[in-house]
Amino acid sequence: MAMDDWAWQLEEEGIALLRDVFPKESLLRLGVAANRCFDAIHLAKLLPEECGFNRYSHSLPVTAFAEFGGCDLGEIFEPLSAPGLDRLFAGALGGAWTCSREQSWVRKKFPPSQAPGPEYHPQDWHQDGALGVQFPLDAGPVIPMTELLTCWIPLNRCGIDSPGLEFIRRPQASLLHFSELNDRAVRARFGAEAFWVPGLELGDGLVFLNSVLHRTYAVAEMSQPRLSVEYRLFPLRVP
Repeated sequence: MAMDDWAWQLEEEGIALLRDVFPKESLLRLGVAANRCFDAIHLAKLLPEECGFNRYSHSLPVTAFAEFGGCDLGEIFEPLSAPGLDRLFAGALGGAWTCSREQSWVRKKFPPSQAPGPEYHPQDWHQDGALGVQFPLDAGPVIPMTELLTCWIPLNRCGIDSPGLEFIRRPQASLLHFSELNDRAVRARFGAEAFWVPGLELGDGLVFLNSVLHRTYAVAEMSQPRLSVEYRLFPLRVP
């Protein structure tokens, strides 16, 4: 698919599906590094506080790869150099962009039967534009979104035999209050045609807007965990 088609998808649906775009060898190296980090945490060879591990979302900042996973920063961010991405990101963000190391994550998600502990939770419906936003207890006036773009890349096949992502395939005009984001409320708000779970292979990825509703998709029939890396991209503000 051409870059112009990706841009059209982003504008119309809020999500661009990129098939076989990202270099597989690079993703395989990141997968090895991710497993090395997660295994070290599981075996208590690496303390969670040392590497920024979040036990609830089972996530690590990508910078942990450099210190604990054996990858250098060039390898960590190599997927973002795939052809066409710079132009796609710039078009969506209105100009020059930068990737936040602190807000970019590698995650390991499990089938329901393999959850690593009671503290682990798949991520529920949310919008990435809520990053850093303080919500009032009750729904009220529209709250501005944080301006960003997400580039999400699985490090193994996902959405079929391992957890993927489920989307509402349309941009939203504003942030939904957290009280409106339980699954029953979301399904009552949107028609069945809006829900989408893409099956992805190694080399595929997704780019989506800050307003797009999404969550972890994991069902009982799945048998394998999923590794993924997500890069948070922000407009580059020049003083």
